[in-house]
Amino acid sequence: MILFENVTKTYPRTTRPALEDVSLEIPRGEFAFVVGTSGSGKSTMMQLVMKEQDVTSGRVLVAGRDFDRLPERKVPALRREIGCVFQDFRLLPNKTVFQNVAYALQVLGSSRARIRQTVPETLELVGLAGMEKRLPHQLSGGEQQRVAIARAFVNRPPILLADEPTGNLDPDTSLGIVQLLDRINRTGTTVVMATHDTVTVNAMRKRVIRLDRGVLVSDMEAGDYTTGSLPRIRLDETGAPRRADEPEVPDGYDDGDPTAYDGRSDHDDHDDRDDRDDRDDTDDTDGPDALPPIGRDADEPRGRGGLFRRSKATQTSSH
Repeated sequence: MILFENVTKTYPRTTRPALEDVSLEIPRGEFAFVVGTSGSGKSTMMQLVMKEQDVTSGRVLVAGRDFDRLPERKVPALRREIGCVFQDFRLLPNKTVFQNVAYALQVLGSSRARIRQTVPETLELVGLAGMEKRLPHQLSGGEQQRVAIARAFVNRPPILLADEPTGNLDPDTSLGIVQLLDRINRTGTTVVMATHDTVTVNAMRKRVIRLDRGVLVSDMEAGDYTTGSLPRIRLDETGAPRRADEPEVPDGYDDGDPTAYDGRSDHDDHDDRDDRDDRDDTDDTDGPDALPPIGRDADEPRGRGGLFRRSKATQTSSH
């Protein structure tokens, strides 16, 4: 579903790569946390999956598409298969909850009948039934994030990316948001969440991918923020091991990119990220496809395969 092969990304006017020689595979139906300090490369990884940035070297495949061979005119179609959730919600302030969620279907030309059926179903899924007529400023932060998740999921995309979705929320609300993402994951959607949220990562016991200064330093099944965050070890001049230096970039979301989050990217048409494919979206919550349990009581992790198989822990050394 998502494959990185020896991916390096270096932004203009910088010398240190935001991502360096990263290889990993996230299979269909996976739930994976991407963790690391600010500047570790988490947001860059998300942008590469969305093809908002191009790799400097290496290869990226997403949803069966090889980005090396993907023409620009087909990028919007790719983005319709990827739902995105952000830290700052990005709701339309003058639109109701219903209208915010319906917008993702309207831009695809969905019929009014489909919108009338699908939007209420999705709002019920995220726990917002009865709030269709409220405006964003009438909602709490957690409720606004649930609207954003509903908008990202209303078209049932095969991939859902969440970039620091709990960054503005309190711990209890954060855990509820991630449990909702877990519930969505168990409908078959691949979920990748970049986060600093130690408590939530530890509570969910999902796959944990750790980045440090752009390097993949660990990748663990059912990990937590501690065991999934092994320090990158280097050798000093005497040959003795020492911990990696702190990131050289300031705290924030830049990953070393001087143009990040200022509206610029390698592509001008990335406003299509709210677009979704017009695929089957019926969801009978009372039938055999009812949503399964969430959190620690959920089923054991599914078996994985593919080109890159993960060990219990990975620790790299640099000389």
